[in-house]
Amino acid sequence: MINPFERVSADPSLRFYTSFSKLSDDSVLKVYSQTQSNPDVRGVSGFDSVVRLNSTYLEVVDRGYNWRGVMTLGGGVIFSTAFIMCFLIPIYEMIWLEEVELIGILIMAVVWLIFVLPISFFSYKAFISEIFFSTYYPIRFNRKTGMVYIWQTGGNVQTVPWCDMRFVLYGEKGQCSKDWSLIGCLTEKDGNTITQIIPLSVELNWGKEFIDAYWEFIRCYMEEGDEYLPDLADTIPWCPPVDQQKEGWLFGLLYISTQVSRMGWSVHIPLIPLFLAVSLVRWLVMLTSKIPCWPADIMAACQVAEDDPVSKGPENNPPQLWRPMLAMQGKKRHARTFAKETSAMDRIIARLKNQYGLQERND
Repeated sequence: MINPFERVSADPSLRFYTSFSKLSDDSVLKVYSQTQSNPDVRGVSGFDSVVRLNSTYLEVVDRGYNWRGVMTLGGGVIFSTAFIMCFLIPIYEMIWLEEVELIGILIMAVVWLIFVLPISFFSYKAFISEIFFSTYYPIRFNRKTGMVYIWQTGGNVQTVPWCDMRFVLYGEKGQCSKDWSLIGCLTEKDGNTITQIIPLSVELNWGKEFIDAYWEFIRCYMEEGDEYLPDLADTIPWCPPVDQQKEGWLFGLLYISTQVSRMGWSVHIPLIPLFLAVSLVRWLVMLTSKIPCWPADIMAACQVAEDDPVSKGPENNPPQLWRPMLAMQGKKRHARTFAKETSAMDRIIARLKNQYGLQERND
C-alpha cells in the first residue's frame, strides 16, 4: 500500500524524468561512444563537479547538488504561506472578529479541498525531500575495475559495469534557453529500451558542446591510458570539500554563487538576496543530513596506492578559494591558473586528435 506521507528524497537517480524511453527516440540528441573519442571535441572539463580524482577512481557530485536547499526553501515558503493565508487568517476572522457566515464557511471548505490541501501536500513533500537524508549523492567511476557506483537514498549503492551503461545528450527547454544534460542509461537486452535513467552532475544552458567536453572528461578517465590522468587532474581548479566533512554555510553560499567570469555579476547581483536565503536553508539541510560512507567492499575496490602520482581532492584546493569561485582573482593569479588549465586541456585534445583523428582518416 502506498503511503502518501512517506518521505521521498531528492535523490536524482530515483527522481529524474525524461521525455524518452528508448535510445532511438527523437529527444535523444546523441548517443556517445565510450570507446571512441570525437576528434573534433573542443575541450575537456569537469565543470566544478569533481570531488576527487586519482589513479583508481573519479568521484563527482550529483545533479541536484548545485541547488541543494532550493526545494526545502520553496516548499517551506509555499506551505507556510498557504497555511497562514488560507487557515490562520480565516480562523482568526471567524473566531475573534466573529465574522461567521455559513456561505463563507462552505466557500472556504471548497477552496481548502480543491486548492489549499493539494498545494500544501506537494509543498510539504518538497520541504522534507532534502533534510535528514544525504549531504550529496555521489557517483564514483572506478577505472581499474570498470565499475560505476551510484550512491542512493538510505545508503544503498547501485553497482553497474561501465560497459553496460549508455550515455546520451539530452536537451530540455528551460525558462530562458535550452538546458543540456549528460544522462546515463541502462537498457534491456535489445540495447534500445531504457530501464533506468541516471543523470550525471552537470546541467548547462551554454551549448551542447560543453556537455561534449564534460563527457570527454569522464570518457578519457575511464577509457584512456594513465598518461591522460595528470592532465585531467590539472584541468580541475578546485574540488568541493564534501566527501569527508559537511559543507559549511560560507562554502555553500560560494558554490551557488560561482561565476565563470566577472561579467556574470552584472546579471547575478540582483540575485544576492536569493543566494543568501538559499544558502541558509542549504546549511540547515547539510547539518541535518549524513555524509555518504561507502560500504567496505567498495572502499576495498577503490583503495588508492600511497604513492599514487595522481591525486586531486579538496586538500589540494588553492588558498582563498572564494577568489576563483567568484571570478575575483587578480590578473597574475588568473593568468597562472588559466594557463595551467588550458595547457593541460590542449595536451589532452592534441592526444585525442592524434589518436582518433588518424583512426578516422584511416577508416
